[in-house]
Amino acid sequence: MNTSVNQTFNWSRFTATLRKEVVENKRALLFTVIGVYGFLTLIMILGNLFTGLGDDIYDTMNNHMPQTFVGGMLGFVVCISASLAFHNLTTKTGRANLFTLPSSMLEKFLVNVLIYAVGIIVVFFACAQLADLTRIAVLISFRSDAFYVPGPINFLNSLSYMGERFGNLEELSDLATGFKAAIWIGIISNAGLYLLGSVIWPRLSLLKTFAAMYAIEFALFIIAAPLFYFFGDGEALIEWFLRFIMGGRFSISMICITAFQVVLYFSLAWYLFKRKDVISLKWWK
Repeated sequence: MNTSVNQTFNWSRFTATLRKEVVENKRALLFTVIGVYGFLTLIMILGNLFTGLGDDIYDTMNNHMPQTFVGGMLGFVVCISASLAFHNLTTKTGRANLFTLPSSMLEKFLVNVLIYAVGIIVVFFACAQLADLTRIAVLISFRSDAFYVPGPINFLNSLSYMGERFGNLEELSDLATGFKAAIWIGIISNAGLYLLGSVIWPRLSLLKTFAAMYAIEFALFIIAAPLFYFFGDGEALIEWFLRFIMGGRFSISMICITAFQVVLYFSLAWYLFKRKDVISLKWWK
């Protein structure tokens, strides 16, 4: 761990560390951006080709299908990006270079969070917007009565609209709205989870975090299933669950649980990162 500098936050050191990380990894970051843009462009063009033959069909799905797809893809991209956040920890040389930087541990941690967990979300939406405009540029010449090419999707307006709905407690009580809010918060939660995995298992972080997550879920199911079978009252539980959903508490509960996971994962990632050293890769050191 680097103890040669004041272990507090300093804006000048933070921006210098941020520039260093971007410059040293600019090729990998650039290829990531190009890859995300290219993939989204391909999928959007193919999607328009398959659905644009029927005006009514595509127009009905125009406001939902592309945005649902983009949201789903964002979840995968965020997980992959966050799992690569602390790639320097995979080798002793990389750890030495990281921990001997003239910046505090907090600044190093926040730089990786900003680039690989937060920045990727901003970049993804920029790529999605550009990919949608590219779709129009490529297909507009084929537009006719038999082939429909919808106009551009304004993702910023969509996010603003969702923000307004999510900010209303009555709206969040609605199951569909609350579920959407939980999904979007869950994307940030997954970023924290895979960021935590990158700290614990720098090598093959994505696969190990994925495996650990489902191993824990499977273990909880194995424990809970017998307890429910022997001690639970199935009909009473179903009635309680239905009342819980109809009362609007289920949506709020999902949001609260997901928000708690965001705080938990990022806090654990920060705590374990502070305990890292140059010599050992073990996460408990």
